[in-house]
Amino acid sequence: MSDSTLSHSPSQDGPLTQAPTFTSFPPMFVLPTHLTLDELHRVEDVLGNRGARLTYDICEARLVIGKVGQKKRAALELRARGVWTEEVVSEEGEMEGDGGPPVKRRRVSLREEKVDGQAVEQLQDGDVSTESEGEEDGVESQHNPGKHLRNRSVSAASTSTAGSEQTNVIRVVKLQWLEKSMEAQELLPIEPYIVYQARIIDPPTTAKPTTTASDIMQRAQQDALFKPPATPASHFHTRRQNPPQPDGPSQAHPIPKLYRQTTSEHDEIIPLPPVPDWVKNRVMYACMRSASLHPPNERFINQLVKIRKARELTLDEIGVRAYSTSIAAIAAYPYQVRRPSQILQLPGCDAKIANLFAEFQASDTGTCQSADLLETDPDLKTLSLFNNIWGVGAKTARDFYYTRQWRDLDDIVEYGWSTLSRVQQIGVKYYDEFLEGVPRSETEHIASTIQRHANLVRPDADYDGRGVECIIVGGYRRGKAVSGDVDIVLSHRDESVTKNLVVDLVSSLESEGWITHTLALHMTTSNRDQQTLPYRGDDNFPGRHFDTLDKALVVWQDPHFSGPDLNTQSEAAHKKKRNPNIHRRVDIIISPWRTVGCAVLGWSGDTTFERDLRRYAKKAHGWKFDSSGVRLRTSGGHVLDLERGGRTWEEKERLVMEGLGVGYRGADERCSR
Repeated sequence: MSDSTLSHSPSQDGPLTQAPTFTSFPPMFVLPTHLTLDELHRVEDVLGNRGARLTYDICEARLVIGKVGQKKRAALELRARGVWTEEVVSEEGEMEGDGGPPVKRRRVSLREEKVDGQAVEQLQDGDVSTESEGEEDGVESQHNPGKHLRNRSVSAASTSTAGSEQTNVIRVVKLQWLEKSMEAQELLPIEPYIVYQARIIDPPTTAKPTTTASDIMQRAQQDALFKPPATPASHFHTRRQNPPQPDGPSQAHPIPKLYRQTTSEHDEIIPLPPVPDWVKNRVMYACMRSASLHPPNERFINQLVKIRKARELTLDEIGVRAYSTSIAAIAAYPYQVRRPSQILQLPGCDAKIANLFAEFQASDTGTCQSADLLETDPDLKTLSLFNNIWGVGAKTARDFYYTRQWRDLDDIVEYGWSTLSRVQQIGVKYYDEFLEGVPRSETEHIASTIQRHANLVRPDADYDGRGVECIIVGGYRRGKAVSGDVDIVLSHRDESVTKNLVVDLVSSLESEGWITHTLALHMTTSNRDQQTLPYRGDDNFPGRHFDTLDKALVVWQDPHFSGPDLNTQSEAAHKKKRNPNIHRRVDIIISPWRTVGCAVLGWSGDTTFERDLRRYAKKAHGWKFDSSGVRLRTSGGHVLDLERGGRTWEEKERLVMEGLGVGYRGADERCSR
């Protein structure tokens, strides 16, 4: 989306009283086609902040907004998401909301027709290049002309009312209507921007001719006479027919089955558990639900996590966001799912997730075909290998694979070592060690060592009897038995203690041999005298980090080890021996006491929990939340103190969650995956 009024409207985060408002419109769905993830969020924010009834389930929507300009494309987008339609036609043969001449019906025939003086064969049913738009992709119109809707000229408000009365009518509208309405600060008539208006119908079924058993046997015998002998295809031939694509993983895989919802008599007898309140109220934000570390549907969730990872490796940001929303909802569901219909009840879960559950349920191994691709597809396997290198994201992994043609870590070392950044070289060097999890006991030992050194470099900090406080966050605080890395937050009630603490602390740990490499060192908080950075707009700082706290991302190794000949060797000779202890990834975060609640909250939840926490603060209050504090997005970006009155970091974290309006839940309930 270009720099339009929609993307830069100063009132897009304002209260619902600002014009225009969309409270009278039917449920809306924002079509993600041709929109980046930021653009999609921006459009949803504009609508949500002005009272629109947004839905992530297109089956609930009656007004679809997106970058679509043709009827066929609009119908295809709806059908691809499980909504089958037939265009609404008036009695005069004009399309509802079109105003143009009647469209000819397409003839389905094998005879040749004259087109521009040349003989061409009439296209078969299902060809999208046909000139008729009255039927969609080979499905003949099944509507009754006597029941057609008449063309009406109504205002935007009356159009929305009609949409609510005609619950089976859906409209696809150009995004330009929203942009123009925002620019004019009033609702413009919607009719000129309607691309496609249709009636929702049941999916068509293909009628099959009656066939007798004798007919089947006769055809089978005839086929056997003329069928050539089967010859196994060579590996070379298979690869020639299905070459790897430069823009995605190999597609030489069986077509997945389509599982439809069925309800057996046995299922009808077993009563379903009561529906949780958050399901009844369609609570979309993961930060407003409790999700335990090991939910009842963990095995199915693990399959969805693999599919999400495959989407991430193919740079499908919208797919990653959609799967994250679905995974978080299923993780919060407190009962074992027994039927696909239960999945459809959950906010953020659509027919695709229900079909995946049906496939998972029907599988003897409890797997999904799409999830298996992460281990079976050669392209995805190599992309995942590269993506697991610390400092290598999905885009860089694809560059390694498709542009540089590397296939394993040896290729990187042999052909591209000098082209890697220092951080990536460290990631390759300790690849296997970084992937090995950190047990809780080792995490606690690392934390105690860091706290000890923090108080060593700030010897006067214990005047209050507490000294520098150390909080273990991340997966450890959520209850994981093994964490991918160690996240530590340090704070003190005196801001002079925490200023520049990260530099002195890293130096002390390095001198004693605990830190072998410093991957990144940020001093942003100390450089601004530990004040919360005022909000100046997201678009002004496109490359900003997750927060603006002082932090050090380091490689950790216990310097103490023993050998069989320790007593016979000198201390100098012992130091020359290779340290066999494993290298760990450790993040040390320094937070001023004023905003320690935000820091602990921002580093304790899973990714989707933290994402929704920021989205909720923005949509519900017009605030910006991150680990360094809460700021207003308007009125000059003033800092909000939600932690006032908290005596401990636990109390301050609780005050932040209650102040944001999401309600407090412990870190072990923030496992949204």
